[in-house]
Amino acid sequence: MSLSKTEAVKLFNLGFKRPDYADSVYPQDIYDYQNSTWVVGGRILPSGNFLCEEEIYKEGTWIPSLLDLISWLEENDTKFNLSYSGMGYKVIVTDNQEYEYSSKGATPEFAFYNVITKILQRYGGNPVNKNYEVIEAEFINKKDL
Repeated sequence: MSLSKTEAVKLFNLGFKRPDYADSVYPQDIYDYQNSTWVVGGRILPSGNFLCEEEIYKEGTWIPSLLDLISWLEENDTKFNLSYSGMGYKVIVTDNQEYEYSSKGATPEFAFYNVITKILQRYGGNPVNKNYEVIEAEFINKKDL
């Protein structure tokens, strides 16, 4: 079960976002648009042509997936442990300042949603992302792929 538009908007208002280096839309993204749920869809490689109309991902509300929530935790340099008790999920997260958060949810998405909300509230928005330094880049020709 994925998050709803209500939870997504709360995350965004607290500062949740994709990393700056990431594309703004992916074929697997889910959007709420005019009270309907859409998956962007389309070909992933060699070109990213989307199947849905552009207004869906431009005007709709992006609903972060479980992978998006996990990626956010990874990008914000946390360590986490997800467990299942038979009644629900529990996640324990330690941030890069060694502060620990815990949360429970009926699904992994809601356990991660609840703990990310706590982290965003503590930092008053998005914590500092990992710093990347590109030391060397090499152009790869299409024929080499």
